[in-house]
This record gives sequence, C-alpha cells and structure tokens, in this order.
Amino acid sequence: MDGPVNIPALIQLIISLIDYAFIFFILFFERKEATRRFAWIMVLAFLPGLGIVLYLLFSGNFFAGSRSMKEINKYVHHLTEPLFEEQRTLLTSPEAQLPAAVSGEFHPLIMMNLERGNCPLITTDKPQLYVTGSDFFEDVCAHLEEAKTSICMEYFIFHKDEIGKRIMDILCRKAKEGVDVKLIYDDFGSILTPTRFFKKLNQCGGRARPFYQIRLGLPLTLNHRNHRKLTVIDSQVAYVGGVNIGDEYANQSKHRKLNWRDTVVRVTGDIVYDLQSRFLIDWYSMDAWHRRSKTEQKIEKYFPKERFGDIYKMHGKGSDLLSHGSLYTQVLNAGPDDEHKGKIEDALIRMIMGAKKRVCIETPYFTPDEQFYTALKIAAYTGVKVDIIIPRDWDKFFMKAASSEFARQALRDGINIYLYPGFIHSKMLVADQKICTVGTTNIDNRSFTLHFEQNIIFYDKSFSQKCQQMFEEDLSKSEAVTLSYYDKKNIFSRAFWSFCKLFSPFM
Repeated sequence: MDGPVNIPALIQLIISLIDYAFIFFILFFERKEATRRFAWIMVLAFLPGLGIVLYLLFSGNFFAGSRSMKEINKYVHHLTEPLFEEQRTLLTSPEAQLPAAVSGEFHPLIMMNLERGNCPLITTDKPQLYVTGSDFFEDVCAHLEEAKTSICMEYFIFHKDEIGKRIMDILCRKAKEGVDVKLIYDDFGSILTPTRFFKKLNQCGGRARPFYQIRLGLPLTLNHRNHRKLTVIDSQVAYVGGVNIGDEYANQSKHRKLNWRDTVVRVTGDIVYDLQSRFLIDWYSMDAWHRRSKTEQKIEKYFPKERFGDIYKMHGKGSDLLSHGSLYTQVLNAGPDDEHKGKIEDALIRMIMGAKKRVCIETPYFTPDEQFYTALKIAAYTGVKVDIIIPRDWDKFFMKAASSEFARQALRDGINIYLYPGFIHSKMLVADQKICTVGTTNIDNRSFTLHFEQNIIFYDKSFSQKCQQMFEEDLSKSEAVTLSYYDKKNIFSRAFWSFCKLFSPFM
C-alpha cells in the first residue's frame, strides 16, 4: 500500500515545473534583449515561486495591452489619420517649399516620428522654461485661477501636502464656478494620497479618476504606470515636464531634503491642441477600459467628436507649416499599449546619432538599455562630446547603485559624467544647440518600455540654445567625476553596484 502523499514536496515540484516552463519561455520565445532575459532567468532560478509572481507583475509581457486598449488605439488612429496623411503629402512633396528647420538635417527624424510614432509636426509660439518647482507652481496656480472654460491635469504623483492642497482647492473652486475640471492621477504613483482627497473634486462638480486602478484580483496593471505630467488650461496654454504635484518638487518638503532641481516647459499655440487631445485620449480610454469596451461602436461613445475638435483643428493647417517664422515641434507619446513602444527612445537615439559636436543630457536615473548606451558610446568614439548630469543625492538607493556602475562604464568609454549637488530630476537632451527635447522620460528601461511617457522635441536653434544655457548653469554647479572616483570605492560597494546593474532592466 502506498504511503501518504508528501504535500510540501508535491507543491515544491509543481512550483519547480512552472519555474522551468517560464525559463523555457524566456529562452526560446521572448524577443527582448539578452540582458533583460538573463536578469529574469536569474530571478526565476534564485527565487522559485516568488520569481514567477514578480515575472507576471513586472516583466511587461502581461497586460501589455488589453483588447479594449488595442481597439481604443485603433479608433484614435482612425480619428487622426486624415491629419497624418495631409502631413505625409506635404512633407514629402518635391514642390513644397519647406523651411530649413523641416526640410534639412532633421527631416528624417520628423518623418520617423510621423510614420512610426504617429506624431504630427505642430507649431508653438514662444516656449518658456522653468528650472525650479516653486516658479512653476506659482505660474501654474496663477493660470489655474484665470481658467474660464476647462482645466485638464494628468500627474504621476499628486500629494496631499501644502502644494497639493493649494492646487486642489483651486480646482474645486473653479469646478464650482462651472469650469470643466478633469484630473487624472496615477493610482500607484499617488498611492500614499487618500482616495477621499480626490473625491473632494468630484463632490465640487469636477472629475478626478485614477489611471489603471490597481485591483487585488487583477494586479497586472501594477507595472504599467502613467508617468506623464501635464496641465492644459482653456485649450490655450500647457505645461509639460518632470514636476509632479508635491512639496518636495519646490524644495518645501518637511521630510525630504534633497535640493530638488527640475525642468518644465510652458507652451502655447497649436501644440496645445495636440497635448489636450492626448489628455482626452487617456481620459476616455479609462472609461472604455473600466467598462470593458471591445468594439469600435462601444468605444466611439467615449470619444465624442465635439470634445475631440482639437484633433480636427490641427487638420487642414498644412499651409501653416510653410510659415518660416514658426517654431516646429513634435509631441511624442509612448506607452506599453503602443505597437511601437520605443518611439521616444528611438527619437532620442536618432538625436544622439545625428549630433556632430556635442550631446548634453540631464536625467535623474542612468540605467540605459543596450541600444541607447551603444548610441552614446559610438557618439563619444567618433569625437562627439557627450556630457551627462546625474544626481549626487538620490531618492532610491538601488537606482544610485545601478546608475553608478553605468556611470563607471561610461567614463571608460569617454563619456563625461557630472554629479549635481542634490537631486536633479530634469529630463532633457540637447544636441549641437540645434535640437532639444524636454519631457517626462528618464534614461532607464522603465521609461523606455513600461511607463506611459511624454516628450516634446523642439526643432529650433534659439530655444535649444536656451536649454543649453540652462545645462551650462547646472554644469557649473556640478562636480566632474573621473574613473578613480568610482574605482576607489570599496569592493563591497562596487559589488553591490554590479548586482543592481544586473537587475536594471526592470528597475
């Protein structure tokens, strides 16, 4: 007669078999870069059971886009196709007398963003830079107070602190006055903010909703977060950059003393239509996603044409691109639901590879994937001066460790690394003082493949020089580091850096 079944041994066997199945899948079917695949194999091998849960939640292979999300993107593409077709015709026509900023060295990048990224070429007036959170908050609060028709805000983090309460009070007051107020907050980024804080806006006549609300029964949305930071007021002015809503971004936090340094850009003109359209896509996508809408007919009701007039305002403005006084831009929006997830990273790489003299980058985290690092390395090898400013003081110890190892490697390859005295949260790249980008994208795998991000590319020498001047001011405050700075650290620190770098693909 057989003895009793060893339940713990049976469970261990089942977990091991599932582990092997996932490792087999990664080895033979996953199409991501080798370093990322190897890191997940290590996790599954050394953390049996727990590694499976982590892979399901954080690999990016699950809930990379539900059927309803794909239908939403398909429907939005249908809405915008006339605009893209008009621009394709204009930008490729041999008869069109395009300005040098559009027809010259940046034309391949513009066409790549248009064709592969669905990013129309659009114009703006005089963009304004903010280099401190306090200046940004003062200006945006003043504009919110003046709002007459609509306010659209979308933020990764919205704290219930002094600045958060100040802005929420303004939103509630404007909603009571009849202004159409919409607020999207990321459910994970704002996890420490009580839900009742946002319900206050709903009670005042505005509307606040979480982006991909995390559910205990289906937590796969945990990994795909909305990292965008956007404010649009009266369809006339918009703010985009690295600043979330919270005291620490203005160096007013009682708990975090990091000497925070950030960048935001304020834009006006036709670009605002593009930004507001993107906000409305995110807004109504949440409606369709929550209601599991899977057909175009069901989705259509969440995208009312009267609200999407901004898209149609951009259509038919092809002749405006011929104005030689316009400041040309493209708004790049990327996320895990896109067929082409890496559109922002591709654009950054193209900017780096097109530089002839100098590339300047500010980023709070520096854990690039293989193709981005290769672009930096080749630029440095071919005589382009590559300067990167990263923080001296960090908000996440594991990101500091991984970034330190990447910085150490970069110095070996002739890339210059500078440590800002504090936490630089700015996300900016300038190439040859001719082209620049400001937005929400960090130089890390999470921003490149897992987060919903937003960057603006400015094809303008004058504005690029302003960004360059801002970089030079930060550079003058920063410490240039050499390879010996990292090499002289003790062996345990360097071992920890290497360990964290190994897992950087999903940090």
